[in-house]
Amino acid sequence: MSPPTKLTTQLLSLEPQAFTQATQSPFLSHAGGGTLSKDVLQKWLAQDRLYAQAYIRFAALLLANVRLSGRVDRSSFEERLLDLILSSITNVRRELKFFEDVASRYNLNISSSSSSSISKDENDPGVSEGVKLYRKLFFEVGEAVESGTMGMLEGMVLLWGTEVCYLTAWRYAASCSSGGSQGKEADGGALRKEFIPNWTSDEFAAFVDEIAGFVDGLWEMEGEGDGSEGGVKREWVEGIWKRVLDVERVFWPVVE
Repeated sequence: MSPPTKLTTQLLSLEPQAFTQATQSPFLSHAGGGTLSKDVLQKWLAQDRLYAQAYIRFAALLLANVRLSGRVDRSSFEERLLDLILSSITNVRRELKFFEDVASRYNLNISSSSSSSISKDENDPGVSEGVKLYRKLFFEVGEAVESGTMGMLEGMVLLWGTEVCYLTAWRYAASCSSGGSQGKEADGGALRKEFIPNWTSDEFAAFVDEIAGFVDGLWEMEGEGDGSEGGVKREWVEGIWKRVLDVERVFWPVVE
């Protein structure tokens, strides 16, 4: 008898067309091909910084709701989950510093006119529609986990969903590079030399796989099963995944 299909595998096969649209936009093909203008890149980077700041708040809510036992066991699922979420926050903090370093070297302006890095204000003119939607999603799921109306499974599905889409998107961008534009990129080479290698690195891919392992483990413990409760859990996690794909399609700027 073959083992049951992992939840993450099921989710990736759930909406194939939407997943393709979310991870293969013209913005990404221009980014990989060296034809994305410096102006478009720096405006998007400013928005990606706002996304990262909202991500930190969301991950902090997950961190605060990991249930630890009274016994110290570094190998326990909960302790390892705690370490993973801590790593996600540390990685994003490192990413924000990386943005600043690259922006300084390539003379990119990545500042935003947003009044707050974590505001839910949908009328903030300094925030793109994609970031507004991500803020909304992070707030809703994070606060639902905090209040107990959703569990850690739903929160980790969101964490994994946004990361696996990001990795897949930049792998697609990397595949669009012909090599002929080297030294002639519209952005001065920041994407080819710095950003795309960072966002497609083996280390990042391993991190995304690690999150997937925890999602699948939580599904076995919390969600998988017969009866109405298992059905509700599946409906929730599938709904979160579909919302991630909807937001990702808007997250990438429209370019010709």
